[in-house]
Amino acid sequence: MDHREAQPIVSVILTVKNDPHGCALMLESLGCQTRPADEIVVVDGGSTDNTIPTIDSCVLKNPAIRRIDAPGANIAAGRNIGIQKAKGCIIATIDAGCLAKPEWLERLVAPFSACEVSDAIDRSSQGVWIADSDSDPAPIEWVAGFYRVAPQTLLENVVGLATMRGQLDPVNPETFNPSARSMAFTRDAWLRAGGFPEWLRFSEDTLFDHRLRGMGLRPYFAADAVVHWRPRTSLQSIARQFFYYGTGRGHTQIGAAEVAYNLRNMAIAVGLSAGCLWHWGFLAPLIVCVGYFYVHALHRKAIRVARSTNQWIAYPLCLIVMWIVMASNALGFMVGTVQRIARPERYREPMDEYLTRSSALKSRVVAERCQAATGRIVKAAGTSRSSPALSADTSSINPESSADWVPTP
Repeated sequence: MDHREAQPIVSVILTVKNDPHGCALMLESLGCQTRPADEIVVVDGGSTDNTIPTIDSCVLKNPAIRRIDAPGANIAAGRNIGIQKAKGCIIATIDAGCLAKPEWLERLVAPFSACEVSDAIDRSSQGVWIADSDSDPAPIEWVAGFYRVAPQTLLENVVGLATMRGQLDPVNPETFNPSARSMAFTRDAWLRAGGFPEWLRFSEDTLFDHRLRGMGLRPYFAADAVVHWRPRTSLQSIARQFFYYGTGRGHTQIGAAEVAYNLRNMAIAVGLSAGCLWHWGFLAPLIVCVGYFYVHALHRKAIRVARSTNQWIAYPLCLIVMWIVMASNALGFMVGTVQRIARPERYREPMDEYLTRSSALKSRVVAERCQAATGRIVKAAGTSRSSPALSADTSSINPESSADWVPTP
């Protein structure tokens, strides 16, 4: 077996819905990779605009692209469908709207070393990488890529610097968990995890990261595997984005302590504001409260953002952005928490099952779905090697499991 034959099949998976421009730019960037993907699986969640014709036109330019229609599928379900029908034993994920640097895929999959892959392929006739748990050192099964903002306006630059981890300060490779906009993992790891949690509309990659960590996996941090991502373009869209993030956190209770802290400060400010309507004596405590929690506590971050952009107007703009982010996230968290309490069968119970259910059983279920989808038998290592039991308590989940940071004064 020569070196080329020893290389694993790498499948890039992405989901899209009603984003023809972002999808076209992203697929174009994937077509310029120094290590081309063996296949690019685009799962369309039911686009009603020009997205599907755009994908089809990209297929004519790059035959590695394959479109799968999955109307009604959310992001997690779309990723699972794409992975099920993909050929690769290594899966890379990216989001529509991102631009992959030319060396992104090469550096993202490089940690999956050729010798380990060669041995794994020899042991599997179906093209599925079955990692050897007795190997020393442990084979890499999960790689965290990185992301940089690609702003086109001052607002977008401020949003990216203020809310996205790693833009002003380096991330801690030991605790950093990747976003699905730049991540790779083995099919075997995905099988053992039970796939992405399809019952979550938001924060699905955060919970998937937690699941992998609970299985004993640690991501290899590939800092030079970079995609560029354009932040939201208006204050309204920023509020909507972080409201959805907060809703996902409410469904999973990830980062509940941080949100509770912000909610407490907001309640104090609202209470003092209401008191001012009754007596002006509440005005001084209100000024102190707002000044401390919403200016002083965020001052250092806002100063660094302003210096990074070389525009003084970025300072007040950064404060406004962070106020909107905190308020939207807190409101979304409350909505998600109420939904979690009102519909435990929709949120809490599936999450408990996802985090604690036997990996062997989950692997067999997903493997059967893969077999039905692709017409080939997929050997799931989880049937012979179980993962450690996971706790359904999310209070211990590291806040860095989210790539987008919610300020906590």
